[in-house]
Amino acid sequence: MPGGIAGSWVEANVFAQGVTNGFGDWSGLYVRGVRPTPKNTFTVDALRLQAFNQTGLLIGAAHRHDWNSTFFHVLGANVGSGVPILPDYRVDGLLGVRLGGRKQWQATGGASYVKSVTELSDIAGTASLAWYAPKALVLEVAGRYNISRPGNIESYRLIQSATYTPSPRRSFSIRQIQGTEGWQIISAERTLQKFSSGDWGLAWREKLGAHWALSLQGDRYTNPFYSRTGVTIGAAYYF
Repeated sequence: MPGGIAGSWVEANVFAQGVTNGFGDWSGLYVRGVRPTPKNTFTVDALRLQAFNQTGLLIGAAHRHDWNSTFFHVLGANVGSGVPILPDYRVDGLLGVRLGGRKQWQATGGASYVKSVTELSDIAGTASLAWYAPKALVLEVAGRYNISRPGNIESYRLIQSATYTPSPRRSFSIRQIQGTEGWQIISAERTLQKFSSGDWGLAWREKLGAHWALSLQGDRYTNPFYSRTGVTIGAAYYF
């Protein structure tokens, strides 16, 4: 949840999460760069994750193109380092439309494909609706319908989020995700399957001057097998 402060920026985050029931604590480093132009937005990401007593690397890139003031599309891809806890690769695409007299409504629809280093894979459809409300408030609801293979296991996720940017220097975000998951790989020998889960997050970003910003985020995730609770601290450079 990077917040609603506009501009080009590069950010580095470190995070730590305590995990219950002996599944092993999580930690990692996440780096993201965002470069918007009048018609395009380019994003690159890198994640180093230690989870379930494994360590892996995930890198990715995304491109958003605004065809005009109404229509846009986003394409993205990620590649993992070959450990079971991360996707072998992932591709995403969506189409979006802005509606309303001041383009205050934004609707999107898309699809994604995720391939594990094992035989498991996901194919999903996504949809969202966002309202750019007065007084720098953005409210969004989204859904994801997923089929996991083999087995054609169906699952869904419902996402609600809000971002409030009261000034060009300050942004607050809240996110809640609820639903089910088809599978989650713990190791090469163990995979959790067909369970419900919930995810909550709160974030704050503060721009300290013309170029630097600090961010703080808290997260809580639960499922029937374990829970994760942690914090992320980040620093961003705007240019």
